[in-house]
Amino acid sequence: MKAPALKLALWSLFVVATVVFLMSPIAVLIFSAFDDGKFFRFPPRMLSLRWFEAAFASAEYQRSLFNSTVLGLIATAISVVIGTLAAMALVRSNLNRKVVIELLLLAPLTLPLIVWAIALLQIYARLGLSGSLVGLVLAHTTITLPYVVRIMIATLSQIDPNLEAAGKSLGATPVRAFLRITLPLALPGLLTSAAFSFLVSFNDVVVSTFIAGSSWITFPVRLYSQLRGQGIDPTTLAIGAMIIGSILVVVLVGELMFKWSRRV
Repeated sequence: MKAPALKLALWSLFVVATVVFLMSPIAVLIFSAFDDGKFFRFPPRMLSLRWFEAAFASAEYQRSLFNSTVLGLIATAISVVIGTLAAMALVRSNLNRKVVIELLLLAPLTLPLIVWAIALLQIYARLGLSGSLVGLVLAHTTITLPYVVRIMIATLSQIDPNLEAAGKSLGATPVRAFLRITLPLALPGLLTSAAFSFLVSFNDVVVSTFIAGSSWITFPVRLYSQLRGQGIDPTTLAIGAMIIGSILVVVLVGELMFKWSRRV
């Protein structure tokens, strides 16, 4: 075998081995969720949908999933609006010290989440926002905003500003030119940033553990508490399998339709 062919074969083997290693825990979780046993075991001995039915019947899990979904949607909507406007200002305007402003917007990515959680906990204690939906939304907006800013800066940088200027020269107002020209061109980036923001918000454990109260326990916090107190519950495995399956479908569709890997 020639050297280039051998190198390609070794590299392909390494990539396949890496993918298998990374996907193995997910495969174990998904297959274990279909086991009929009352305890976690792999491989499954008898396939059943018993725990999926129990997951849909559990009021606690339904409530926590509802909380995570509502929180994620609200935080995503706010992050997308603020992040898009900030990205427009950074890309299109002649602001002084753009680098400093961008670094401030991306700051939550540079520090561990535990630092932000402790800082927000101290601030919320003074403002009386601990355990409230408003406090959770603000916290999740803080940690999701950098993703929107980064993706939208990359998206808007690829759009020619002369297209919007041409629309204005034909009589369109700045708002109408943005809505009719820039926004459709930036739609893939908007959808990508919204998806990433929702996934980050939905899967957050650290910040929500510190901020969430008894009335707004999110699904990751509920799952973490379950694992610490009672160990692995087959119902938890079923819900985790459904969430992972949904995420994989969303990521696959996003990559095929919007090329997410090129925008992050």
